[in-house]
Amino acid sequence: MSANTAIEQFVQALVPAAGKVFSERPPAAWTVKLDDPQTPFAAGTQLMTLLLVSEPSKGEAAIQINLDNTLALAAVLAGMPAPPAQLKPEHAQAVRAAFAKACEAAAQALQIQVQVQPSKALTWTPAKQFSMTATDGAKGRIQFQVAFTPDWPKAGQASGAATAARPSAAKGMNVAMLEGVELDVTLRFGQRQLSLQEIGELRSGSVVELDRLVQDPAELLLGDRVIAKGEVVIVDGNYGLRVTEVM
Repeated sequence: MSANTAIEQFVQALVPAAGKVFSERPPAAWTVKLDDPQTPFAAGTQLMTLLLVSEPSKGEAAIQINLDNTLALAAVLAGMPAPPAQLKPEHAQAVRAAFAKACEAAAQALQIQVQVQPSKALTWTPAKQFSMTATDGAKGRIQFQVAFTPDWPKAGQASGAATAARPSAAKGMNVAMLEGVELDVTLRFGQRQLSLQEIGELRSGSVVELDRLVQDPAELLLGDRVIAKGEVVIVDGNYGLRVTEVM
């Protein structure tokens, strides 16, 4: 496949990026390849859907993976000898985080950012769809598919007509399973770079001046991404954030 369009460039970059992420837990070394011929999941398959929202255009693509493959990938990421018997929130979170990392690497070639968000199901008809299979060279095999709106990453929201024309879509995975996933967020008042010498000289009572004024908003981070800004408040003796801006 020649990488002429943004979609093709992203797909070609996602193949090695996903293989690298899946191989982070030794000793298995995973490789990902585009299926030839394409072998998408059958209609009616229960799928876990992750939206790929491009920034800043808010265009949508999606990664979908069925339950058995989700469990298999969760085992790979956790270094477990066999897939778990049932999908728990921590397994779904690990799978989402792995795809987010792979998509972030693949998006660099397009000079965009991609946010990976859980979704109940697709609300638009895929204009292009690719299936991929990851293998460990032995018995390990994980399949997933990537779907795109027509002009991703520039596409806006899908039209109502496209939604109405969508054929009987694969059932979305129970969203309640994903709503229970807990993510660590960080409240950042400011930051400053310190030399190793300055860090070594820190003592009780030392004052470290930050790069932010008292009246400047604090930031709420998910990983290294700012997701909101606001005012610091005290709630029952604990710090809190009154959100004034969602990024």
